[in-house]
Amino acid sequence: MVAAGAAAGLAVEFHILGWTSIPGGSCGGRYRPCPDGTTPTLILAFALTFVGWIALLLTIGKFTDRRPGKALPAVLAVAGVLLALWPGRQAYLWMRGPVLGLAWQAGPDRPSSVRAEGVWTVGAHGSTVVRVRGDALVAYDARDGDRRWTLRAPVRESVCGMSEGVADGVGLVAFARYEKPCDTVWGVDTRTGRKLWERTYPGVAGFTSGSDGLLAADGDTALALTDTGVRAYGLADGRPRWTADLRGKRAAGACAPNVVSAAGGTARVVVTCQAGEKGSGRVVTLDTATGERRGSRALPVESPVDTAMVVAAEPFTLLLEERDERGVAAVLAYPGDGDDGDPVRIPLSADDEDLVPRQTSGEGFTARPALRATVGGGTLVVATAEPGGYAADHVSAYSLRDGRRLWRAGVDGVAGLVSSGRDRVAVLGERGRLWTFDTADGDRIGEADGVMVGTNRLTERTQLLRTHDTWIVVNGQGTKEPPLYGLR
Repeated sequence: MVAAGAAAGLAVEFHILGWTSIPGGSCGGRYRPCPDGTTPTLILAFALTFVGWIALLLTIGKFTDRRPGKALPAVLAVAGVLLALWPGRQAYLWMRGPVLGLAWQAGPDRPSSVRAEGVWTVGAHGSTVVRVRGDALVAYDARDGDRRWTLRAPVRESVCGMSEGVADGVGLVAFARYEKPCDTVWGVDTRTGRKLWERTYPGVAGFTSGSDGLLAADGDTALALTDTGVRAYGLADGRPRWTADLRGKRAAGACAPNVVSAAGGTARVVVTCQAGEKGSGRVVTLDTATGERRGSRALPVESPVDTAMVVAAEPFTLLLEERDERGVAAVLAYPGDGDDGDPVRIPLSADDEDLVPRQTSGEGFTARPALRATVGGGTLVVATAEPGGYAADHVSAYSLRDGRRLWRAGVDGVAGLVSSGRDRVAVLGERGRLWTFDTADGDRIGEADGVMVGTNRLTERTQLLRTHDTWIVVNGQGTKEPPLYGLR
């Protein structure tokens, strides 16, 4: 009687645990996979429903034939149900494995037309997340998702640029009017959401919408890319510091600054030139504090540059693609300052894989791209795909010292990739898995097949962040899916 009651109790428990484990009441498919353990739990639930309840009814019948009365069979059956609860729960946890559950999610973006331009983490252990939209900067508490502050963009202006990171609590954000250059910069106190200062400058004519590499913050200096070079301001007060004209000689053709980056007291500006279908360029190194030129290196290009994107400010790592299909398409790692030494070149297309650091489909993250690549400890970890493919199903690590591939690991799609600590990198899969790898050798940390993510509400462009005890997923579009949510 007790055993039959236990079987019936397990059936009820597995039904409850199985059906309630399904996020939103439905699952299946590439982007909404069923959580681990759901299928075996429901199979056991249905099997025990028939076996357990039939056994219980038969046992009650035989028991009452020998000992008439209803009280004792009911007591024994209930005892069996209660005795099965704890073992049933443990069996379910074993089948399910470790799971990251939804800790919080932010409300949808309004108006529905806005998109995320980029994101910052602020404070000790990333206690605040600032999601920069086209029309506003919105700060969220990383612990519970509550809004801390909102700073609106000027009337009829949109965010067109932002600094890669925050220095001493101050972030830089730039604005432009419709089809006009990005020519207004704000210094923003990211702890309070207060605008500290505002400056206008002659923006680069080619950048009239969200673009990366237009602003940089380093030490106590703010840098803004202009139509002729770079202007520096005091980070805290916006006072002009210095100006550098980097257009170079006219013989090189029409030259214009393309990207600025700064870290550790050194600023680097990528200047590209075009004369017809011929192209050239250089990386100019400046002292961030004074603007003094430290060196200049020629870019290894002969045709116009289509893509120049900073992967990391220190060591300076550049994603470079030129228009000539036989030209350079690689990640370049620069060894230091000055004019000496060629960059280490890591081709985007190798014999057995293609590097896919950028998310090419979807909308959002134009002012600060959500790259599927990270640099740390002299190593580039990047999403990769089969040759000629577009779906990133591996991550690979390359040495920035000599360009060698160090390791390669298979994953179930790459939605986001972030450094998660010293010598650690985390990868969020498109099908609801989170893996952690050792950047030195590619060893999997924790579960070999990753941790199951209970809520995986991704858009086409996504950025993964790691704060003190929470994984945060930031979506480029925040209307149908949450703009950001926390996993714990």
